[in-house]
Amino acid sequence: MGNILNDIVEEIDIKPNKTKLILKWIISIAGSLIVFAFVFGQFKSSFFNKMDKFEKTLNKSITTIDELKIEVNKGFEDVNARVDKVYIDGFKAFEEYQEFNKKQLILVLDYGQNNKKLLKEMLEVNILEKTRNVENQLMQAKIESFQL
Repeated sequence: MGNILNDIVEEIDIKPNKTKLILKWIISIAGSLIVFAFVFGQFKSSFFNKMDKFEKTLNKSITTIDELKIEVNKGFEDVNARVDKVYIDGFKAFEEYQEFNKKQLILVLDYGQNNKKLLKEMLEVNILEKTRNVENQLMQAKIESFQL
């Protein structure tokens, strides 16, 4: 670079030596600044392009995480609804079972001493009916679980 500057400055026809020296320094500093600006621009450009890629990847990750949160929350709501349904159905079945036992006990108390054969038949019919009800409820619960 020094040879180029000397060639440029030597061709300029300026009489005082001091002005020639100042011009030489100005051209040297300007050339250095131009080279520095070019190198800095190239570095900055490549560095910020990488940062842009990182930013795009980060934004995609954030979007994916938000979508995953929504999906997980929806899944938990579905699971909670199913668990609540199990509790509700279980409680209903327990109440029905208690009512069934209560009716059988009333039958035993009413007919236990008078007609034992009739009592046995009534209890068997009640048990069969209750079994059919439980089977129907289980089938209905299976169908509902497949539909969810």
